[in-house]
Amino acid sequence: MTSGTTTATAASETSTRELRTLVVISAVHLVSHYYWLVFAPMIPALRDLLNVSYTEVGFAITVMNAVSALTQAPTGFIVDRYGPRLLLFIGVLIGSAGFMLIGAVPTYPMLLAGAVLIGLGNAVYHPADYSILSAEMRPARMGRAYSIHSFTGYIGFAIAPPLVAALLWMDGVRFALVATGLLGIVLALPLLPDIPAEQRGLKERRATPKAQSSARSLITPGVIALTIMFTTLNMSTSMVQTYMMVALEQLFDMPLAAGNQALTVFLSMLVVGIIIGGFIADGAKRQSTIAALGLIGAAMLVCVIGTANLGVIGTIAVSGAAGLLAGVIVPSRDLLVRQASPPDAVGRVFGIVTTGFNFGGMVAPIVGGMLVDHHAPVWIFYASAAFMLLTVVIAVVVDRSEKLKLKL
Repeated sequence: MTSGTTTATAASETSTRELRTLVVISAVHLVSHYYWLVFAPMIPALRDLLNVSYTEVGFAITVMNAVSALTQAPTGFIVDRYGPRLLLFIGVLIGSAGFMLIGAVPTYPMLLAGAVLIGLGNAVYHPADYSILSAEMRPARMGRAYSIHSFTGYIGFAIAPPLVAALLWMDGVRFALVATGLLGIVLALPLLPDIPAEQRGLKERRATPKAQSSARSLITPGVIALTIMFTTLNMSTSMVQTYMMVALEQLFDMPLAAGNQALTVFLSMLVVGIIIGGFIADGAKRQSTIAALGLIGAAMLVCVIGTANLGVIGTIAVSGAAGLLAGVIVPSRDLLVRQASPPDAVGRVFGIVTTGFNFGGMVAPIVGGMLVDHHAPVWIFYASAAFMLLTVVIAVVVDRSEKLKLKL
């Protein structure tokens, strides 16, 4: 066998291993997003099953968000210590158990207990996923790997309403809850074969003592800035996702159905943009440039939606363009975090930084609700654009300032 043949065979094996890793991790990421949106289409059925108020069901969802926000950063340290695949599998089991517990014992205390378990399980996904991808994908393909990973997450969001509706139709809410739990376990099973090798690798690394980064050493200006960046970016899209339909109705008397179409196109094109952004990110010298161009363009288009009465067709078209640009920057956003992370602390850094998703998701609906209640719907779009521009500033500063790079 010639050296050229040997090299080609090794490259093929590497590509196959990378593809398998990407498929398995992306499937689990789909589960995480699906799990996060399961309760929304289930709310009326849960209310009737448990004989509680909408407020009580809403409180359970708040508990789920709060638990995830509080535990995600510590989970990043556990992921780096005990292995991302092992923790990812355990996380899926915990989240699945939450849904199955509610389905098996349908009482309000069990709903709250299940929400705690689902929040705990969700805290594992981002630090574990990014730790695995960062370690096992070739740098030249990292942007595309991140884009596919994010793409499958949004697919999880997209399939949640129709899949939950189908499960409810088949045999009611208890069946839907148990089936949801089983689905996660099935999609997580492909993680198992690689866990023993992962644990052997961890054991070998521990055999060569090396200084470990403390929690305090990770709370650097760079990590804080990136966490704020994730918060502002999530707030910018959350404002549009949550209140676009209401704002368009108040501003231009646009029917809610038309506003829903505009929102659907925005989200659909955002997913398309994520895939395109993966290819762009792999060829870019500076990720902050991609983030800046995409978000400045998206901010301008979002302001146009809120200020110009474009009619239904025009609004849908501009919403799609804004969503496309907002999606293009997602892989570059993730690469900014990876570039700022030491190789042995990727899980911990992503665990800290991605808590910004939770903070943004908790704050934006409240701010947007206040704007709509005070008859200022145009500020839904202005505020979204402002958060996008603030994200640009943070991304550029982090990418270009050596003082904000993590040096652990």
